[in-house]
Amino acid sequence: MNRIKLFRSSLIILFVYLVVIIVLSLMVPADARIPMHWNAQGEIDGWASRTSAMIFALGLNIFLFLLLYLMPWYSPKYRKQQKRFDDVLPQITNILLIFFGLINLYALAWPLGGDQIPANPILVIIGLLFALLGNLLPKVPRNFFVGIRTPWTIMDEENWHKTHRLGAWLFVIGGIMMILKGILPLSSTLQIISTWGVIAILLFPVLYSFILFRRNQR
Repeated sequence: MNRIKLFRSSLIILFVYLVVIIVLSLMVPADARIPMHWNAQGEIDGWASRTSAMIFALGLNIFLFLLLYLMPWYSPKYRKQQKRFDDVLPQITNILLIFFGLINLYALAWPLGGDQIPANPILVIIGLLFALLGNLLPKVPRNFFVGIRTPWTIMDEENWHKTHRLGAWLFVIGGIMMILKGILPLSSTLQIISTWGVIAILLFPVLYSFILFRRNQR
């Protein structure tokens, strides 16, 4: 029961999301094509039927909630640092539920006029996700399932801490860059450059954790 209370806000978000998804799907024409995948430039490159998109939208967030809620049952490190996990995991769950919820709602709303939005909502939403998760990264205890998980962060507490402290700043910077990329009208060349810049920023913590490992070895 105490654990249910920790995830009370997540359950409320999930319930509201499921209701909105069902109502929205009934408004979409039965033969509508729903975008299901976007490339690195935020362009649609995968489609699905209304029924498939609705099933995916319902199932994904339910699965995601259960995956994080049930972590004490499958994570060997959870009980060793339960207090720290209980402080940060419900916040991460809320952010991910809202993020995937907005993506799925935007996809279902596409046939109803979502394609008329001047900005690129996908890049803006993903940018917000990284920026918000960046603020929580330093609070995540060392584990196998959540965070910047490399062989070097997993095996060393100090490596985990330093990598996540740097990753927090880089995730926020990368997130802001993605938001601007989704809002500002950029040329195709600047789109490509900014995309690779964001990828480099978000992946640098992986290289940084290896650099720390090699430094400690010496």
